[in-house]
Amino acid sequence: MRKGEVIFMKYLKIEQTKGHFMSSGGAYLEIDKIDKDELMHLVNEATENDEFEMDEYQESDIGNPAHKIIYKNIYDKFISLLQNKTRFKDESSQLYTRSFEQYRSEEV
Repeated sequence: MRKGEVIFMKYLKIEQTKGHFMSSGGAYLEIDKIDKDELMHLVNEATENDEFEMDEYQESDIGNPAHKIIYKNIYDKFISLLQNKTRFKDESSQLYTRSFEQYRSEEV
């Protein structure tokens, strides 16, 4: 690796005809093992990490039918999230600001 080179981390990958995700513990687990906490971990990584990377969904690359369904659905949602990341962050920030202002005015 050269100095200043950016390393991209694959958070979703296809390997040995199965879908995998990078768990919050740093290990790759099969996609059918994902739960809501791990999904939220991936959402946080996708919104905060500019090096978030996924293997493109190709139906022929995944042999397990359950993995196909789960991987495709998660992949499609993350593509949409990544394409709208700036808007998502802005809306989240505005929601936080409105809630904070409302809370502050109730205390006065």
